[in-house]
Amino acid sequence: MNDQNVKDYQRYERTIKTINKRFKTYGYERIKTPMFEQYDLYSQVKSSINQKEMMKIINRTGEVSVLRPDITVPITKQLADNYPKLPNDLRYYYVQDVFRQSSFEEDSIEGTQAGVEYFCETSPEADAEVIALACHTLKDLGFSEIKIEMGHAGFFQELIQMIDLDTPDIEQLKGLIQAKNIVELRPFLKQFNIAEDIIDAIVTIPMLYGNPMEVSERAENMIKTEKMDETLAYLLEVYEILKLYGLKDNIVLDLGLINHMGYYSDVIFQGFVEKFGKPVLMGGRYNQLGNEFGADLPAIGFACEVESLVTALTTGTVSVRTPIDIKILYGDDNLQQSILIANELRERNYTVLSYPLLKASSNVQDSIYQLMISNDQNIFKYREEETSFQSLNELLKMLNGAKGAM
Repeated sequence: MNDQNVKDYQRYERTIKTINKRFKTYGYERIKTPMFEQYDLYSQVKSSINQKEMMKIINRTGEVSVLRPDITVPITKQLADNYPKLPNDLRYYYVQDVFRQSSFEEDSIEGTQAGVEYFCETSPEADAEVIALACHTLKDLGFSEIKIEMGHAGFFQELIQMIDLDTPDIEQLKGLIQAKNIVELRPFLKQFNIAEDIIDAIVTIPMLYGNPMEVSERAENMIKTEKMDETLAYLLEVYEILKLYGLKDNIVLDLGLINHMGYYSDVIFQGFVEKFGKPVLMGGRYNQLGNEFGADLPAIGFACEVESLVTALTTGTVSVRTPIDIKILYGDDNLQQSILIANELRERNYTVLSYPLLKASSNVQDSIYQLMISNDQNIFKYREEETSFQSLNELLKMLNGAKGAM
């Protein structure tokens, strides 16, 4: 153990703390799944992860277990054991290690995932809220260049139902589209007996990426079925709600987006941050996964790769934000008042730090809100707006109003 190990761990812990905090603000409750799962749990799910990626263990009785390769599947299974139908909306989040063997030697087998599972009926409002939470979480961590790529699993599925390819060929086709390999895509499709207009449509998919409104106009020229038309309209509806969250500039439409988790059935998305070449979070709606366990449990969720986030935070371009709510700066005569306010706020679960005004310039602690307490007046500052307040009740109303606007 050396100083760098300690700093790395502290950064890891701060990242998880920030994520935990944001998930709770959207009403999610933390849960935990076992580290060892029965291999049969995953082998019975047709659309689960690649079985070659699982870490298998044989116990004394000869039964095969796996080290937790996924979290969505066991959560869905546990719910299905209790509810054949969704009783009401359920929101869960987790922070747990998963274990997978990647085909790339440099990839670690063990990694930490932090994610949410929102069991609810399909609606643009619910899907937009989960995507907004993903974006909000990345903002909390201090990233400034955030892109959420949004697509739909059904768009590609509609097209491949028009052609006759076996499973290995479909997987190769997915790989070419995911890599946006236009050069090899058309020659690959030409090997098969596929109508020319369908080939043109498939070759167009990787290029359907960018501003949602512009992509939608281009996509309308290649749409082949009523279902694809409905899918595109749904995505635009989700986008319009995301604009209400103030995320217009963070969303791009990617109709060539194909997630490697086979259980995603509807909206899918992945998040990118500055100067990091792969997604730091992935998610989507999985309405049919519960069917694998005999239950009707529509849901949407996403998972962050915590190690990827920590690495992205150490590129030097991101100001790591310590997750405190309120910083109090007080005048020479206002220490007692500062302590009283801090105590009241901490009783209400706010994270609070206080400093003398004279030391404000040397304090680099980041905060969401700032209070300035002096003999002249008390100031509440949120973003660039400053408002004076006279009492604790006034302050609490401002905090509640600001939280509602976030």
